[in-house]
Amino acid sequence: MSHLAPHQELFKQLVTLGESVTDALDYTQLISTNGEGELEKTLTALGERELSPAAHRGLDALRAAGERVVTANDPHRAIDWIATYPRLLTTLLVAALNPKGLPSDHSANSASGSSSATRLPGGIAFTDAPPDGRAVVYAGIQGDPILKPLAHALAAASPADRLIARALMGDPEPDVTTAAAFAALLPSQRGPSDPLIVGALAIGGKAAQSNAQYRGAIVEATAAEILKRRPALVRDAERMVRRERRFSVDGASADPHPFDVTVEAGPIPELWDCKWGARGIDDNLLAELESARIRAAGVGVRIAIGIVAFDSAATVAARLSIVRGPRGQTRMITLDTLSRLAAG
Repeated sequence: MSHLAPHQELFKQLVTLGESVTDALDYTQLISTNGEGELEKTLTALGERELSPAAHRGLDALRAAGERVVTANDPHRAIDWIATYPRLLTTLLVAALNPKGLPSDHSANSASGSSSATRLPGGIAFTDAPPDGRAVVYAGIQGDPILKPLAHALAAASPADRLIARALMGDPEPDVTTAAAFAALLPSQRGPSDPLIVGALAIGGKAAQSNAQYRGAIVEATAAEILKRRPALVRDAERMVRRERRFSVDGASADPHPFDVTVEAGPIPELWDCKWGARGIDDNLLAELESARIRAAGVGVRIAIGIVAFDSAATVAARLSIVRGPRGQTRMITLDTLSRLAAG
């Protein structure tokens, strides 16, 4: 039997579970088809090639994680794993057989120069969102000491390291053994005390509702951390890169909700919405971002709008193929390209 046949069977179980969410069926079927294609391609490339004990441990850990998702009977988590499972399996095999073939975030070192940020253009303003119950709860999550070291680790990590962190944070019951089996195959060789591993395990182990809130918070924290590394912002980064802020044009609110991360400096202010998975990108979000851009343009001010999705570029592309909202001016940053935020 092929090394990957059990994984293909488990993937089918994830798909069956995910397809029970009828309002996401078109997206689920699309990423399922893409995932099946990736698994088949990987199976063909692997053939009957022998794998090392470390590779087998990594694949066994992945399969066990997928089985935990099925056992948890959480169809929404299953949809997330339909996109993650084939990508992580391929990544682990590449790491075991040809580590030089692992993807790299080439823009990681591209933040250079000595340009300085300028004042906000006239007519544009940012304010704190009015406190409400959600804001109070979310502020507590954002202030959790586990987030900052994890965000720092993710900001500096390779795409492969970010992917294993994503898997651990999305695992219903992640454990140190699973983390060690994944990490042992990657060049970074992260140990159990590494902030990326410690943080990902802590978030993954939280109850479902809390887990979803923490995952969103870590995407925001990581995006903000990378933005603060821009040379133009670094001297006053805490003031210029903010979270959960309202945006207004000539004193009138230009957004229906606070933006996750903002760059509050000129010449071009930035509004970023952060999503754990590509499924969070929908027509309403795209329209909201475009509306803010148009409002600013109405007073002669250019702003930049974008989405940070802690998901693979392929999955984001699949999602964008079935949404219809305006996105011509919206920048997309994915798990593979997070460091582009530092380049401006």
